[in-house]
Amino acid sequence: MALLSVALVATTPACGGGKEGEGAKVPEVETGMNDAFALLPGNAIAVGTVDARAFFGSQTFGADLAKLVEKYMPIGQEAGFQASRDVDRVTFGSYSYQGVDVAAVVIGRFDEAKIKQVAASHAPTKGGGTLVASQYAGRDVYTMNNVGFTLMSDKMAIAGTESGIRRVLERIQDKRVKRDITPWMLQTVETPGAAVALAGDFTTNPLPAEAARQIPMPFIQNLKAVRTVGSFKDQGVQLAGSMTYPDAASADTASQSVKQVLGLSKWLALLGIKLQSADVKVEKSDVQVQVAVDDQSLRQLLASAPQWLGQ
Repeated sequence: MALLSVALVATTPACGGGKEGEGAKVPEVETGMNDAFALLPGNAIAVGTVDARAFFGSQTFGADLAKLVEKYMPIGQEAGFQASRDVDRVTFGSYSYQGVDVAAVVIGRFDEAKIKQVAASHAPTKGGGTLVASQYAGRDVYTMNNVGFTLMSDKMAIAGTESGIRRVLERIQDKRVKRDITPWMLQTVETPGAAVALAGDFTTNPLPAEAARQIPMPFIQNLKAVRTVGSFKDQGVQLAGSMTYPDAASADTASQSVKQVLGLSKWLALLGIKLQSADVKVEKSDVQVQVAVDDQSLRQLLASAPQWLGQ
């Protein structure tokens, strides 16, 4: 759900689709602009990538995911946009500029004329807000409630919070487009075949207090790094990851907390949500976790999401 929230923020612009599981084709705009991770600032708390086509193209739960995303997306056909049809891939970074900020590179095809028309008309969008156009670093930036996007071409947009977008535009303007993200984080998020991947570095960039409060789990304490990779396996999704702590003792304590959380799966089973498998083990200062969820449970999870979100 956290990854879905990031995707909802980052996929605000209108872009085009592709085949299930197909890697998004990034346009060459200028030197370095064909590399999403070179566009993102290097001081990231976390970086990740989501193959939206693989998720929306799923023959089992893709339609249910599409309904959920369309329900909460703030803009729609008025801007020539349908998230489940148009989003190919989202590559994002989380930063601590003014609270928790997000910058994302969204790949696809954009209807710039319709987007400009919506902003110029000042008409309410699908979500009820107004799309506001402004200028920054020589680019048109479209925002709605501190979240927005700017078009780099008809196949690429930078999206996220205003501060996140501005940091990317400054890198482009100053000709600083290059890979500054920590190598081990890049290695994680570029795992071959991953439908979704996330890496977080809380040693260099401690987890913001605001974010920590939103995850009231004991194993978040003293967390130094996290790696997560998700892929489609046997009619479901398999998540494999590791959490790094200061020492083996801290990792052992955290593993007990993780097992308690996974133990709550029996309550989820009452809602029809079942884990196919769950495994937790400690390797030195790392807690390694593998979880598999079948497609039926994913559909049930998506169906229950509006209730959890207060809708």
